[in-house]
Amino acid sequence: MEQKARLSFGGRGWMLMIYQILAYAGYTAFTNFPQNILKDFFGGQTMLSLMNLIGSLLGYVITYFIIAPRIGKVKSVKRTGLIIGVIALIFCALIAIITPANPHLWRICFVCVLISTQLWGCFFVTLLIGNWFPRRKGTVMGIVTMAFPIVTGICLSLFATHFFGKYYGNGGVPADVLQGMMAAGPGVADGALGALRKASIAAFSPYWIISIVGMLICVFFLKDFPEQCGAYRDNDRTFTPEMANQMLVEELKARENSVWKRSKIWGCKDWWLQAIPNSLLLACAMAFMVQIMSVLGEHSEELSALAVPGFVLMADGSSAVLFGLAIFACFGSWLLGVIDTKWGVRTAVLITSILMLLAGILGMFNALWCTVAATWLLGLFMGASSNFGLSSIVRYWRHEDFPSVYSGAPPLGTVIGAGMPYVVSLIAANMGGYKAAFAFVGIMAIVCIICNRLFNPRGIIKYDNKLREAAGLPLDDELEQRLIREGHLKK
Repeated sequence: MEQKARLSFGGRGWMLMIYQILAYAGYTAFTNFPQNILKDFFGGQTMLSLMNLIGSLLGYVITYFIIAPRIGKVKSVKRTGLIIGVIALIFCALIAIITPANPHLWRICFVCVLISTQLWGCFFVTLLIGNWFPRRKGTVMGIVTMAFPIVTGICLSLFATHFFGKYYGNGGVPADVLQGMMAAGPGVADGALGALRKASIAAFSPYWIISIVGMLICVFFLKDFPEQCGAYRDNDRTFTPEMANQMLVEELKARENSVWKRSKIWGCKDWWLQAIPNSLLLACAMAFMVQIMSVLGEHSEELSALAVPGFVLMADGSSAVLFGLAIFACFGSWLLGVIDTKWGVRTAVLITSILMLLAGILGMFNALWCTVAATWLLGLFMGASSNFGLSSIVRYWRHEDFPSVYSGAPPLGTVIGAGMPYVVSLIAANMGGYKAAFAFVGIMAIVCIICNRLFNPRGIIKYDNKLREAAGLPLDDELEQRLIREGHLKK
């Protein structure tokens, strides 16, 4: 019985995981679906990829220059995240209501959605995961990141073929025709615009509601640290409440004195060697996912053979591919999360990089089944790759340095993540389609493999000792012994 308890996540731990799953689902729906389904109504794929670039970069600027310097002074990560989450949902409601009659206002709101949902779902909620599961974050994130492929695969199919299509597919008009109707004068396109608004509200409402549910779970069941509500880190009950409270007090004090300030991160070579592949893997996967309908659109006629009539999730060829993507992605998210926990994030990143290289090679052939296989390979590591940035920091840095390193990291990941959809869309538009974009992804995979092989955790340990010595703090072998004990570093 004790072993089973040790392997579980605890009741409140599960509540936190559900909160993260729902936050990821809301973030994915409100940033991904507009770029896949509504793109033609608001400027096209390249325009919305540019909006994605602007919103993501602004989100980073806010995180890096406003939040990061003050992260140690934030009294409650939970409360701050909830406030930003409420702001995010206001803008999420607006992009469902505003029609192409006000395209500039819609784009402004979409940029605000990109900023606020990123801060809420992918930063503040994920910080709580790091606080609650410092040693089991690989397994935990492997589970919660299944939200990405499920929403992108299964829910995108429902969005396109059921909710959106039900209200707009029959009574609406194509985007180019709608633009001409609006140019004809007031009132001409009112019926089509109303149908489009109704379709958007119907499709986005479920994700708006589940985001609210997640926030309510956080309000009633969660705290910044498990000790604050009678739970245990990693659900490890070997700690008595007195030991846990003492550890919490000491850790909060240590976090205030963390030597890993933002300016110091730039000088650590091995930070860059782990951050580059972490950033490229997630950025390349997400870049294709936010325009997956355009990728599949290059095989629209051939895809019809994959449809399964009578099954809503595979009602047409694109839906069938997305359903398969969701299955592969859920499996990959779980498997790579287990590999991360058992054999280390470096091994998981290497395997993921090889999968991305295979996806790039297959996608270059531009044949139907090669594109489908490449898409499923991207899905295989899409969910898991979102974990590596968090997992690497928890694995290779001291626990008290986690908030400083996680929030004060160089702009590499955000810049790459923000720019990659735009780069992929430009390559596809100017170099003969998405086979050229897949070739680019293959090259990025090779860069990831090289960086992964050059990375050495001892470089971080050496740099950490240098910073501690300069700050007048005592030197120790805590990092080295922890990695040796966990089997991720040889003596």
